[in-house]
Amino acid sequence: MNGIFSAVFESVWKRKETKVFLVFAFYPLIYFVASFFGSSNFMQINVGSGAQVGYIDFADMMLNSVDAMMLPTLALYFLTISVFKRETDDHTMFLYKDINRRSIFLTKFFSLALILVLYFVLFFNVTLFVHYTRVVQMDFGSSRLGSDDLYSTIYAGISMLVIFLKGIFSIAAAAYLSLRFGTGATMGVSIALSIAMTITSIIGGPVAMIFPNGYNQFFKTVSDVWIPLVGSVAITSLYTVFCNYFSIRTFKNLEF
Repeated sequence: MNGIFSAVFESVWKRKETKVFLVFAFYPLIYFVASFFGSSNFMQINVGSGAQVGYIDFADMMLNSVDAMMLPTLALYFLTISVFKRETDDHTMFLYKDINRRSIFLTKFFSLALILVLYFVLFFNVTLFVHYTRVVQMDFGSSRLGSDDLYSTIYAGISMLVIFLKGIFSIAAAAYLSLRFGTGATMGVSIALSIAMTITSIIGGPVAMIFPNGYNQFFKTVSDVWIPLVGSVAITSLYTVFCNYFSIRTFKNLEF
């Protein structure tokens, strides 16, 4: 798998869908521009009296804001579909006839996971620039990295980790669906999953525990941090292994 990773990743990197997905990492720049129009209600930060917004707070706000729009998730779905579906639609699978199909699938999956990591790295760097060039100049801005207290800092960190885990789950789910169904059906089911994750996290309770973001409800104190951390990682790992297992089985049986 190591021998073909660089070639596969380069193929994924060059796709226009990758560039579209990475564009959303610059979302904090919209706040940077909007912050100069104080009279507008667009993308303004409202905090309680005396509250200060550190870098972690601001990054969490921006990441959850763009995630709520679902546009980055949709872009990630399109990218995943193009990586796994295009070669079967174009009948170019013969290019891999001498390479183990399992290795090909896992290489594609980890290439997409690396793109997701790069998205987060870029997002946090853009957020860092906006925070220390603009937010710290405002009354509610703080130059510190963390929040007012340890609880808020850990909560914000887990909140951002959950969004990353949702991305991994989205890749695994979209890969499986795209290998079994058409593009339209894959997008329809993927969008339904995204909406379900959003709704169940708001509802809370046992139903929310079927998705990674449903475990934040158990984070009541710092000592409870292990529950949302272990729960979200465990459920994401379970879904990813399950989807990838059946995806590999399907991928092995695809015709050249």
